[in-house]
Amino acid sequence: MSKQILPTGPDYLETPLRREGPDHDFFPWRDTWAEKRLRWDCDTTLGIWIQVAVEWFPLNITGTPFLPIGAPNRPWPDSETYTQRDYGNRVGIFRMMDALSAWGMTASAFLNARVAARYPALAREIAKEGWDVVAAGLDAGAIHHEGLTEKTEQAMITEALTLLRQQGLTPVAWHSPSWSQSPRTPDLLVKAGLSAMADWGNDEAPYQHMTASGPITSLPAAFELCDREIIANRQNSLADFESAMIVAAQRLAREAEETGQHRLLTINLSPWIMGQPFRIAGFERILDAFAAIEGAKAVQVAEILAASQAAHD
Repeated sequence: MSKQILPTGPDYLETPLRREGPDHDFFPWRDTWAEKRLRWDCDTTLGIWIQVAVEWFPLNITGTPFLPIGAPNRPWPDSETYTQRDYGNRVGIFRMMDALSAWGMTASAFLNARVAARYPALAREIAKEGWDVVAAGLDAGAIHHEGLTEKTEQAMITEALTLLRQQGLTPVAWHSPSWSQSPRTPDLLVKAGLSAMADWGNDEAPYQHMTASGPITSLPAAFELCDREIIANRQNSLADFESAMIVAAQRLAREAEETGQHRLLTINLSPWIMGQPFRIAGFERILDAFAAIEGAKAVQVAEILAASQAAHD
């Protein structure tokens, strides 16, 4: 057995590819605790961004490159899963609208374009409620990933935006189904005329994400504070879900008071989960708790972008 000879010499410990900061050029590292990040108007110190996922899960989702959370995963046609998800667009979302209206709160519809095309009456109700629209791709199964060609992905983005605009909706940002992007997605969004996206969950405030075609604002995505993750995926109880939402809001409100730096809470909800008659009371209790927090206010994309700009003026 030959003896292994280890490298020696002054060059052995040099790491020419290692550098300070992240291992990519999308955005620089920053001290998110010391920097001013958000400045809300008037007496608001905590913005609460309620993202409502308004989705269509096709019966024939291919599972390429993966199945999105909540997708039909049994032999075609998985009518049980399909119809439960469709329940959210037919029934559950209206309970959520009523709950938000009772407190005078708004939300952002993370809207699959094919929902707007297939259910134009629902699209009109979303606009009537004053919710802003984040273009959430074509449908829950139309995943953006590295295996797509640039031409194919560009066509998907164009079709999604076109379908929404045909229903009189103006998307204020983009969300990729299942929070999945290809390396080209942000650049293609800029080329399509979008200035904000909500796919990355690495911050609690907006930041600039660089692309070859210019910057795009990255808005906070909600991976952890999401009913699909907590209730559907982890199988936690409704009480656990309520506690997570309320504790997060209370903690951020306290941080805002102690530091003088304003905060943003982002949560992501699905009507087929939270709009069920045995869960909607939990959603109402969450909203009750939010309303009781001094300085808290439900916000939408334009307000988040304005607060981010105000912090740096």
